[in-house]
Amino acid sequence: MKLKLKGVVILFSLGFILAACGGEEPRTSGEILDNVQTFTADQIFAFDHVDTVYFSHLGYQSEVLENGNIVIPDREIPSLVVIDELGKLKKRIGEGRGPGEVLDAYRFTKDINGHIYTYDQDNEKLIIYDENLDLIREIIPPNYEATTILKAYPTGDENQLLFELTSFEYLRGETKDRENILIQYDIESEAYGEEMTLEAQPYARLYIDGRPAGATLVPYSYGNITAYNPEDQTLFVFDTATDLIAEISASFDTVRTIPVNFPTEEISAAERDSMEAEYNDARWDVLKDVLPEIKAPVQEMIYQNGEFWMESNIEGDTEMWLVLNMEGQITKVVHLPKESLLMHVSDEHLGVRLDDVTFALFENPTPESSEDEEVTF
Repeated sequence: MKLKLKGVVILFSLGFILAACGGEEPRTSGEILDNVQTFTADQIFAFDHVDTVYFSHLGYQSEVLENGNIVIPDREIPSLVVIDELGKLKKRIGEGRGPGEVLDAYRFTKDINGHIYTYDQDNEKLIIYDENLDLIREIIPPNYEATTILKAYPTGDENQLLFELTSFEYLRGETKDRENILIQYDIESEAYGEEMTLEAQPYARLYIDGRPAGATLVPYSYGNITAYNPEDQTLFVFDTATDLIAEISASFDTVRTIPVNFPTEEISAAERDSMEAEYNDARWDVLKDVLPEIKAPVQEMIYQNGEFWMESNIEGDTEMWLVLNMEGQITKVVHLPKESLLMHVSDEHLGVRLDDVTFALFENPTPESSEDEEVTF
């Protein structure tokens, strides 16, 4: 990894050795998940509209407010909808460029005080709401090279934030790798500080006559995924080509490392056939040669109240989420409907996007609330 300080690029180390697993033999579910409790989450309710608001294209993340209400983003309306745990509309933040209004806000960070941070891509502003989703302030950071902000993380200093950016430099040349950047930001001076570069999941780039004509995210590929720890105001970073989750501070110091052990597998012939049918000939031609031999073990990470929820890439009839404790041990396996997206985790329920226009709440299964199930992988 690299750290750029005042225009100078130097090598940066997290202080530990990462053991790459990309070339290893697959580790089967039976070897790793034996004796781990397995649950299929029960649906509480699902809906495609709230009151007169009909969903059009749901975002990637929902969030639970301190009062138990739930914030759901829709990118196409656009809107932020607040419902209670019974699905009743409590509040709506609508489309616009005015204070607190949104055009494309679809990811959230919640801090230790219950405040919600979201970056609006189209308005190019960071919006900070209080625990009731009332506006606290807006921040318009200056553009930083060829990047856009994905998320903002509070650091414990009210004038300091940590931004996660994604860079578009990889679109400018076939030799460039896709990267995400963690960078410090001073609100008062509007200045960027030190940065840390993370390898991101690659895109297969299609060039026609030497010009970029499209890019496709490489399925099952390796890269870094992140999750925020509001209690300690730190960030968990997991390079899926390794067996360690690193917890880092806002100054990029390594707080600790957590060893993990996930099941892995090769891409099956059925999965290859499905991908070939999904993409046109030109896109498949550039994609098929860059697919990994062994899949990255997981593709998403959510941290909630001392647990990691990791979406497994193991092929199956459901979306399989592995739940880990802070020692990296898998404590339970939770199955959600195929092709669904887990948008939030709380102690009481799971927010799930069943498709582009359908949001659902599922029970968060616990050993006390569910029977163990036998599942064949």
